[in-house]
Amino acid sequence: MNHKEIERWYRLRNLQKAAQFLIVVAVVLLVSAYLASRFFKPDRPDFHPTANADGSMKTENFSYSSPGAHPWKLAARSASISEGLDNVSLVAPQVTYFGQEGGEIFLSAQTGQLDRTKNNFSVAGDVAIRYRDFLFKTNEIQYSQDESVAATDSPVSVESPDLSLTGKGLRLWVKRREIAIDDDVRAVLRNVNLLKHGQKLPM
Repeated sequence: MNHKEIERWYRLRNLQKAAQFLIVVAVVLLVSAYLASRFFKPDRPDFHPTANADGSMKTENFSYSSPGAHPWKLAARSASISEGLDNVSLVAPQVTYFGQEGGEIFLSAQTGQLDRTKNNFSVAGDVAIRYRDFLFKTNEIQYSQDESVAATDSPVSVESPDLSLTGKGLRLWVKRREIAIDDDVRAVLRNVNLLKHGQKLPM
């Protein structure tokens, strides 16, 4: 084997190594894209994730729908998805919960966190919860999918055409259709019989 043949052999081997490397990179990118589409199934056609320096993915117009018998839908202006696809940091999240009797609960906030493994989420900053004529406001709140409970220990306020209420701490049992304000409750009722004794919210 002469010098030219040896040089040609080295070039061919280097080309083979480069081709193998490119194939591996392509496979990794395809698998990552498949996993993102498999787990997050965006509802909008403009879902274009970009990679962050820490390995997470950032996308605009993020949306997510929870599985199960009591579904809710989440949308956010943007989201950063962890490398493991389990944790999502949200900007301007909005959540819609679909009640058992057609009632819907709408939640909005400045920021949020979604734990996809447990389908739990938390939100913070100008939190507003709207249900029919009721508007609940607080600084932060957490939702547990297993317990179907939204809860906060922060100060809260409730407004409706016939009610103004403030207090500290809130528990919203979604399946039971019950709400409790924990402490320092002050309320003003205006010409209304909200619920009869033992009656549940029509959700």
